[in-house]
Order: sequence, then structure tokens, then C-alpha cells
Amino acid sequence: MCNTEEPYVLLRHNIHTLDAETQRQVFFSFRQLVYRDIYFLLRDHALTEDVIQEAFMKAIVKASKTHDNSNMRAWLRQVSRNTAYDMLRKNKRFRHVTGLSSVNRNEETESPLVSPDDVEDAVEQMLRDEALHEAMGELKYEYRLVLFLYYIAGLSYAEITQEIGITEQVLTQRLARARKKLAAQFSGKWGDRHA
Repeated sequence: MCNTEEPYVLLRHNIHTLDAETQRQVFFSFRQLVYRDIYFLLRDHALTEDVIQEAFMKAIVKASKTHDNSNMRAWLRQVSRNTAYDMLRKNKRFRHVTGLSSVNRNEETESPLVSPDDVEDAVEQMLRDEALHEAMGELKYEYRLVLFLYYIAGLSYAEITQEIGITEQVLTQRLARARKKLAAQFSGKWGDRHA
């Protein structure tokens, strides 16, 4: 499977006709693609796994209806995010799930090769990333969501407003407040570590 779209394109066909090993590869490719996004939203490994399984089942059913020229990776990420949003809407108690230690620490993360001269820089970057993720995890859900959709998922204002059902003016205000809160939270954490 040399093409990055290839494992996902297999979802357009009847996955049940594939051998067990290929089915397993398709699922794990899907999981690797969406895990970080979903974990970022839910901040709980078990809930993330539940959403991934549910989203995969939806993808199996709906993928055959996608256009051949559509971007399967983007479509699968969208299906997964929508599944997570649905779970959050139906179960308001999950909106304040705690336990985010670091989005970068999960089994999919590849550890980079670092030369001995770069160890200090790598450790500094890791600590900064951890402080940023902790600060983001302490923001209220609405702020985490818009920051995630804009900066991590790379969606435009129009796409975000359509996805979460708010006006562009509200989005602009919410992003500004979220950035300000994140900066304050991060400064406090980063300053505490270097005091």
C-alpha cells in the first residue's frame, strides 16, 4: 500500500470481501489517521476508541457513496469528528472529560531521531508542547473546539461556522477569546516551569 489514499479507498468497496489481514490494515490505518483529532476533542482514551469504532462502522456503510475523486482522508476525518460531536451532544457529561496528559503521547506517535547535539532543544520543545496541550486542555470546550478546528484541522471560517452552527462574527469573537485565554494559561504554565 504505497499510496497514502489506498487503504482508505478500499472502504469504497465491500470490505467484507477483503481478507482478514487487509481488513485489519484498513482499520488500523483509519485509527492512526483519526486518533489524535478525536482524542484532542474528548481527552479520554476509552471514549476515543469508542468513537473510532463507531466512525469506522459509519465509514464502511457510507464510503461506497463517495465520489471517486473525493479526498478520502479528509472525508474520514470529517466522519470521525462528526461522530465525536454527536457523542458530545448526546452525552453532555462527556464535555468536561479530564485526563489529557499529552496528545503527543499515544501509540501512533513516531519518536523522531534526534542527534546528541539536539537533545536539549528536543527536550525543550517537548516540555513546551506538553505545557501547551495542558493549557489547551484546561480551556472550556467551546474554546478548545474552535482552536482545534481552525489551527489543527485547518478548516476555514466558513467551514467552521457551518460545522458547529455559529455565525462568523461569533466565531471571530470566540477565536479571539480562546487565543487570549490560551496565551494566559500557557504563559502561566511555561513561566512556572522556568521560574
